[in-house]
Amino acid sequence: MQPSPATAPAVVVVLTGGASRRMGSHKPLLDVGGRPLVARVLDAAGGHLAVVVGPGQGVPDGVRVVMEPVPGGGPVAGLAAAVAALTSDPDTPLPYAVTVLAADLPFVTSAHVERLLEALDEADLAVTVDRDGRRNWLCAAWRLTALRARLLELGDAYGASMRALADGIRTQSVDDPADLALDVDTPADLARARERADGAPTAD
Repeated sequence: MQPSPATAPAVVVVLTGGASRRMGSHKPLLDVGGRPLVARVLDAAGGHLAVVVGPGQGVPDGVRVVMEPVPGGGPVAGLAAAVAALTSDPDTPLPYAVTVLAADLPFVTSAHVERLLEALDEADLAVTVDRDGRRNWLCAAWRLTALRARLLELGDAYGASMRALADGIRTQSVDDPADLALDVDTPADLARARERADGAPTAD
């Protein structure tokens, strides 16, 4: 019987390696509500171990930073680098689950991360779904066993899509009516996020 996600160890992986072409600058360092985006996203790890994959600018001291063997390979390559780092030490217990978060989600919360992990009771992958029914593969949680198996099947993760990684996986949707997984891709998105951050506190 699988251990409960509520009590088993889990790791939160934050991906900072995007090209930020539409934004024109390194998104994780952008200020929202007086803090870099990456620091806000790391808050969502709560009590779980956090690992950053990609450039470490703006990452608080004490958070492990892992670089991809070949930078620029996309989110699947970043996730593969995190899994390799987490499983490389035979003396370190493996986490039960891995939550993957993009570094441009200024309003994601630890409560939402817990909802993703709890959804793994019924699935191997739990993915955030917005009010329009869109899946956010970069705000999701995986059972580590399923994730490692899919990465092995894919082989070369460089350039692979998260949609391809998730293909055929037993998946549970986690609704996001409060837009906690809203991402910041463009200067207009950033302006709206800053307005939201300066307004009423975001509810869990």
